Amino acid sequence: MEIPPEEEPSGSRWRPGWLGRAGWYPLAVLFGLNMADELDRSAYFVLLPDIRDSLGLSNSAILGVVTAAGAVALLLTVPIAHLADRRNRVAIALAGAALWGFFSLATGLAFTVWMLVIARSGAAIGQGVVFPTHNSLLADYYPIRSRPRVYSVHRAANSIGQILGFLVGAGLAALFTWRTPFLVFAVPTLILVVLGLRLRDPGRGHFEREAADLGVDTEADEPPPSFAEAMRMVWTIRSLRRIFVALPFLAASIIGFISLASLLYEEVFGLDAWERAWALVPVQLVELVGVAIGARYTTRALARGASQTFGVLAIAAWIASIVAVGFAAAPNIVLAVAANCVISAALVVVGPGVFASLSLAIPPRARSMGFSVGALWVLPGLLVLPLIGWIGDSYGFRWGMVVMAPVFLIGGLVISSVGKVIDDDIAQVWTGAATRAQMIEQRAAGELPLLSVRGVQVAYGDVRVLFGVDLDVAEGEVIALLGTNGAGKSTLLKAISGVAIADRGAVVFDGRDITHAPPEEIAPLGIAQVPGGQGVFPSLSVGENLRVAGWLLRGDAGARRTRVEEALDLFPVLRQRIDDPAADLSGGQQQMLALAMAFLNRPKLLMIDELSLGLAPVVVEQLLEVVRGLRDQGTTIILVEQSVNVALTVADTA
Repeated sequence: MEIPPEEEPSGSRWRPGWLGRAGWYPLAVLFGLNMADELDRSAYFVLLPDIRDSLGLSNSAILGVVTAAGAVALLLTVPIAHLADRRNRVAIALAGAALWGFFSLATGLAFTVWMLVIARSGAAIGQGVVFPTHNSLLADYYPIRSRPRVYSVHRAANSIGQILGFLVGAGLAALFTWRTPFLVFAVPTLILVVLGLRLRDPGRGHFEREAADLGVDTEADEPPPSFAEAMRMVWTIRSLRRIFVALPFLAASIIGFISLASLLYEEVFGLDAWERAWALVPVQLVELVGVAIGARYTTRALARGASQTFGVLAIAAWIASIVAVGFAAAPNIVLAVAANCVISAALVVVGPGVFASLSLAIPPRARSMGFSVGALWVLPGLLVLPLIGWIGDSYGFRWGMVVMAPVFLIGGLVISSVGKVIDDDIAQVWTGAATRAQMIEQRAAGELPLLSVRGVQVAYGDVRVLFGVDLDVAEGEVIALLGTNGAGKSTLLKAISGVAIADRGAVVFDGRDITHAPPEEIAPLGIAQVPGGQGVFPSLSVGENLRVAGWLLRGDAGARRTRVEEALDLFPVLRQRIDDPAADLSGGQQQMLALAMAFLNRPKLLMIDELSLGLAPVVVEQLLEVVRGLRDQGTTIILVEQSVNVALTVADTA
């Protein structure tokens, strides 16, 4: 997929240069916060041997602390991302920065291992906040074509922060104690938090809407997704699913590599903290050069297609894995540093392109969640770190490094396969966003029916069942869907009600996008479904079935009793069998009970699957009379039927 050219609107809002309307200030503040987080973390890694010795820990124990802090960061990322998709991202980013500054101070005051675990777990809020909020904000502050360069600049903060963290941290530790850097590094964080108070949240997805020739405020009134809806939205993106599979392998190798490098320099080559810092500085300088090269490369590659970036990842994975073995076997510090530089250079070049591509493949409404949900998949990889520490204690750190090389190669090759699907994912996000925005605008203007379905596709595993279905249902209309078994009629109803997940297309109900909303959120909007042949709970009594069906009224017992009585008035035979198990009812009576359960919540849209299946004609006529009554009350109905005669007796359209 090619990214369409952007035309920067004239006007005082727009500032000259590639940064567009936002200017340099948001990027500078986010750059500074990212760098401040790296100061603390880099000092911790370079001083890891000193902290280990000060607290009397083994290598496996100190790596256990690293694992605990990393796990906390990952577990925090997803709830923070969910909050960031629903609330002000700038406020979340600044609050997180203030917290990690506090826990950086606490690290310097830790005198027991448990104090250290708590302090480092709290400082991990930095990673938990930066990843979901910064990446999402940058995508909404800056134009699409600028994103590779913007992400490159933001990524450069990591390298600069690491250089300063290594050198300043080691220098302060040499002059005073290993605790001093953590007390000092809290100061720049506080200053940047104050500077960040000028920032405002830019809103979500306006550059994508501008590129699609839609109004900037098209989605302004659309509610943010719930956690469940955002997760379902993210899970439909094939490129993200492949990345998730690769993350446990990458986490075990990359995080383990960073942690072990400092320990290897100390134990194998006998470097002290100051010498270790200088051994790590060249790596970060190489990363800075790689970031600059990556910005130019990925800007051009993204114009040709995001798949170009992921294709290079396979080459980078091979290079990094092979050189990692060389790093482990390096006979002297010069070759070890050189190998470390090559590994970093191989990976950092493609990093900005990966972030820029994902910013396009993830729907704007769930962008923070999309960037962060992979944290859950990193956790299994973190569990390997204590094992690597044990290998280092037992056999030496060279063998620990060797073990990680093939693990990293597997992860790199899996993630490089994202290139096969990323362009299609981006195209789907753009097409789906444009379709939904147009439908919501039309509904708000009274130009669109109650329910609109556009291009919906549903698959069960690798088997696609629906192929680009379109459907419009006007308010108060009765529509019959006809077809043989296996035509996808029931699957369409499930996609509308949220029971099945649509991986393509859009479903808008009453002006609200429900494409990825879960069933428990769709039902309160006014949609009810009567499943074919399985609309009741057989082991429960008739009365219990009706009470269960009134779950939307669980906060109002009086209203629920009233609705149950109304449903029983509609089907008098059910009142006579109120205490009988539903399994003892006839087929027609079970269908009546299913309709009564759906009617209980007075839906705007009632979807009935196979109303007449296996029932006698006289029973079918009784049910059709009830359906006509619901229609006359203004209920919109979709009726799935195999019988043309039955459908035409009640439907306006078939």
